[in-house]
Amino acid sequence: MIETLQSLRFIFMMLIFLSHFEYKEIQALDAGGDCGVVFFFLLSGFVCSLGYGRQLREGTFRYVNFLWKRFRKLYPLHFLCLLFYLTINHTPIEGKVLLNALLLQSWVPDADWYFSCNSVSWFLSSLMFCYVAFPLLYRLLSWPLTLAILIFCAIVYWVTPYDCINAILYVHPLVRLTDFFFGMLLCRFYECRLGYAFPKWLEWFLPVILLLSLAVYPVVDAKLRNAPLYWAVLIPLILVFIQEQGSLSHYLKTKPMLFLGSLTMPLFLTHQMLISILLRRLPEMPAIAMLIVCVFFALTISWTVQIIFSRLLRL
Repeated sequence: MIETLQSLRFIFMMLIFLSHFEYKEIQALDAGGDCGVVFFFLLSGFVCSLGYGRQLREGTFRYVNFLWKRFRKLYPLHFLCLLFYLTINHTPIEGKVLLNALLLQSWVPDADWYFSCNSVSWFLSSLMFCYVAFPLLYRLLSWPLTLAILIFCAIVYWVTPYDCINAILYVHPLVRLTDFFFGMLLCRFYECRLGYAFPKWLEWFLPVILLLSLAVYPVVDAKLRNAPLYWAVLIPLILVFIQEQGSLSHYLKTKPMLFLGSLTMPLFLTHQMLISILLRRLPEMPAIAMLIVCVFFALTISWTVQIIFSRLLRL
């Protein structure tokens, strides 16, 4: 993966982390959760297209191998987290647990189901559908298809009741596929404009715009918070940092940032359960101290998990 994108993964992961941390005067950063999810769907579409587009164009793409690599990367840790959740919560094996194990829970428009067990795993459920659809979408990639998806998206956002925003606009695989598709379009644009260089000052300007979008989140219509609020800033932000030219890119390419970026997946799958456990078990302390302790434990456990899965099991 492009080094700057590797490090950006950690930054947006921390936005998701803050959306699940709430203690004393520190309130959950809801805007960070929505923003982080959009970023990871966009990035997934971009990376898949960048890594497999040539194979699809040349006819050497192997669908089963592609899905197996994605499954092998995501599922073992997901299953381990699921077992951990079932053990510590003494949860009986029932329908929602089985759907969670199969990564199908995000298709059920009921929070008790799509947020069941290790609730963040809904993301993997929707992401796996994006992977399944990726080869077909890539072959059909065109402006008419883009227009059709935009129209579909506009209609869905218009007709979705406000009490179904999470179930449909935030979680449902067919809707999250739009973010993934825009990531694929982003890759196509990048490949067609390889010789074009964006101004380096955009590396400072776009993060400021991103912070502004996080700031206005509370006053934006609830239907637009899940993705449309962030598309206009995240898409150019990814394009600019792909260049790896500015001073911020230099910082993102340092070894500490790349190391933190490598912990993104175990951190994502373990952080919410860990936060819940630590907030219950640790003695009372100042809010900032509690946040630092939770981040430290989350990174340490993620590093341990990364070592086990990446080195011992070679996954």
